[in-house]
Amino acid sequence: MRYLVLIHVDENVAGSPSDGLIQAMYAHVADHRHATVITDAGLAPSSAAIRIASRDGKVTTTDGPFAEAKEVVGGFMLIDAATPEDAAAWTRGFVDLHVEHWPELPIVTELRQVAGSLTD
Repeated sequence: MRYLVLIHVDENVAGSPSDGLIQAMYAHVADHRHATVITDAGLAPSSAAIRIASRDGKVTTTDGPFAEAKEVVGGFMLIDAATPEDAAAWTRGFVDLHVEHWPELPIVTELRQVAGSLTD
């Protein structure tokens, strides 16, 4: 089963990932006990984002940063796991790496099973 791991962070926290965290994430991605990473990406800051929305039949475009957003999606991973428990274990391990290597960064992940695709 495929799962999307959305990684929410507070982009106002100063600093950047340490080399130790980067290396730990590479090792976690290479470890296939719970899940296999299909694709992953970190995202540019919200100051470089564009929001395109529809409300009441009207489309609006807004350039970032977005004042109301403290917590933003900072990255994502598409993983393949045999069970929901394996997907959760893999995601927990990813969060644990951040607790160990960058405890000042609040991180929230959202694990969602992929339900379908427009290209299938």
